[in-house]
Amino acid sequence: MLDRDQSHESRAYLEEMHGSPYFLEKPALADYADLERRLGNGGISVGIEIPPRFGRDIARGRPVWVAAWVDGARPFVAQTIRGYLQGMHQLYLADPAVKTSLGTTWPPANIAIRFKYNQDFDSVYAMVPSTMAMELALFPAILMALAIVREKELGSITNLYVTPVTRVEFLVGKQLPYIAVGMVNFLLMFVMALLVFEVPLKGSFPTLLLGTLIYVAVTTAYGMLISAFAHTQIAALFGTAILTVLPATMFAGMMVPVSALSGMAQIMGRLFPMTYFLPVSVGTFTKGLGFSDLAPKLAALAVFIPALTLLSLLLLRRQER
Repeated sequence: MLDRDQSHESRAYLEEMHGSPYFLEKPALADYADLERRLGNGGISVGIEIPPRFGRDIARGRPVWVAAWVDGARPFVAQTIRGYLQGMHQLYLADPAVKTSLGTTWPPANIAIRFKYNQDFDSVYAMVPSTMAMELALFPAILMALAIVREKELGSITNLYVTPVTRVEFLVGKQLPYIAVGMVNFLLMFVMALLVFEVPLKGSFPTLLLGTLIYVAVTTAYGMLISAFAHTQIAALFGTAILTVLPATMFAGMMVPVSALSGMAQIMGRLFPMTYFLPVSVGTFTKGLGFSDLAPKLAALAVFIPALTLLSLLLLRRQER
């Protein structure tokens, strides 16, 4: 919130949001530069600006304005935020205390929605980077799971137990080719995004490339973990597809913000790697972000690699016994 009036009326207006379950209040904004910075790096999704003389103009029955700066990088999420804001605004206008303080029928305030980073509100600028993230979660994981399960079906995985190759070497040897395949797929989708869908890359390509490399390493490790529970290639194929597409579309922030979820749905979203790559993909394409803005997301994404690998090693050792 950027309260430039600091009056009783401005605090009363913001009080409608303090008690709302749909908004989580963050530290107050200092100025417009702080608003731009925190909208850009994903620190906030919406900023509410109360202008000077807000309370005085309301007391005199003059029309005033309230600005809501909404992150429009993902139109579906921005539209949801807009609906909540308009609902809170209508609650304020319906407050009897507001009506009795005016001697005129003029509305005490009006709200102007301004979308940042996607002013035209075109879904293609959000859906293309989001679809890239989902595809890079699905196909590398499927290929990795099928590669290991095929070893089980053929019985050749038993060779691992009688050779000097360690489990880590075996898993890394299986994983590296599919990481390379995933990166080739990324480059093809990146070219299609630029030339076919005409979605420009406004941010840092090295940051996007680094984030994708980490992400593909994570998704192949995810497929490696799923393969430990499957005994046939059909089971690995369908199991990986379901355990990837469902959380990617429902819990990873592609359609609904993870912060808006609750209970087990939010836990699943926090534990799915696409949740941390989606801001990298959308941020570099739409917001023009670089490494300094996305470093926390990249670090959180990299944590999945040793965690998933360790779980796969433990399961592999258990099956060996």
